[in-house]
Amino acid sequence: MELSQRLNLEALVEENEQSFDARLAGLISRITGDEVDPGKTLVELGISSLDRIELAIRAEEEFGVRASEELYADNPTIAELGRRLSRCAD
Repeated sequence: MELSQRLNLEALVEENEQSFDARLAGLISRITGDEVDPGKTLVELGISSLDRIELAIRAEEEFGVRASEELYADNPTIAELGRRLSRCAD
């Protein structure tokens, strides 16, 4: 059995992405004051352009990742945005 199979690296990646999703949802919840559904987009959650700037700053502080505007440009869901941030942090 390969070492990567024994370590179950896919499970570690999924866990890391889920952690980013939860942390990102928490950041957004602090901005909006509402519960966050990871299946919704920033627009659907009522995030304004100023809120996106605040989110980018908080995400950089939280994850240590500088997120460009392109990361948010195509209006991904919160779960997808979490995955993108997770990949940027690697």
